[in-house]
Amino acid sequence: MPELIDVPLEGQSVATIEWHDEVDSTNDLMRRRFTDEDEDFAPFASIATGSQTSGRGRFEREWLAPAGTSVAISTYVEFPADAARQSIGWVTLAAGVALRDALVGLAPEVASRVGIKWPNDVQIDGRKVSGILGELLGVVDGGARFACVVGVGVNLATPQGGLPFPNAIALDEVGVSVSPQSLAEAFVRALAARVTELSRTQGNADASGLRDDLVLHCNTIGARVRVTLPDDADLVGIAIGIGADGTLEVRDDLGQAHSVNAGDVEHVRPADNSQEGE
Repeated sequence: MPELIDVPLEGQSVATIEWHDEVDSTNDLMRRRFTDEDEDFAPFASIATGSQTSGRGRFEREWLAPAGTSVAISTYVEFPADAARQSIGWVTLAAGVALRDALVGLAPEVASRVGIKWPNDVQIDGRKVSGILGELLGVVDGGARFACVVGVGVNLATPQGGLPFPNAIALDEVGVSVSPQSLAEAFVRALAARVTELSRTQGNADASGLRDDLVLHCNTIGARVRVTLPDDADLVGIAIGIGADGTLEVRDDLGQAHSVNAGDVEHVRPADNSQEGE
């Protein structure tokens, strides 16, 4: 049986984290229970583990780590349908900002080194410490609300033999030691605050303050980037901002502006105010 951890939220509500010793994938487990078992999740209910055997990231990339070296957290998020139309593209971005909030809250000494790479990575010194995967689950109450799951994986400690990718980093490499449970609690609390405010403002990322905070901490803005688009075409240019809908704004070498809502982003040259990019 999983351990149940209650996380107090603003407004006297509580979110429950199910802590499992091991699962295949926290996102997949939540999806199975939502779709196959018609489980009614409370807002911000979460499934977390320190040992995920079949984790995955964007584009179905494998995300595996030896037990005890990482934490995986999947959180259930709902939006009223009218807010979802404006905010659904901001869910993963809100998770990145929330995870940065959580990390800085637990380890304020690394605040200046923690940034966000659009759309789904959190970095320390320009290297990936966390990946984020948001997935739509479906509708509830006859379409009155949209439901999705937001999964994050965070490297806590460097495995024996090192991390599998040279652009990856673990918290222990920068002298940060946090328990996986405390990080899960801090993340769920921060995500709930960000999403609740976004929902309260009917999905308006400007009114909620989300876009300003993302822009402030986004390492991608100002960097020269190569974006591999869904049709395998490449867009190369300077990332110049984040749109009101959460898209990445890129100015190509001919001076033409593009809005990117999906794609694999590589930092060809980092922004002047960032550390070494990917």
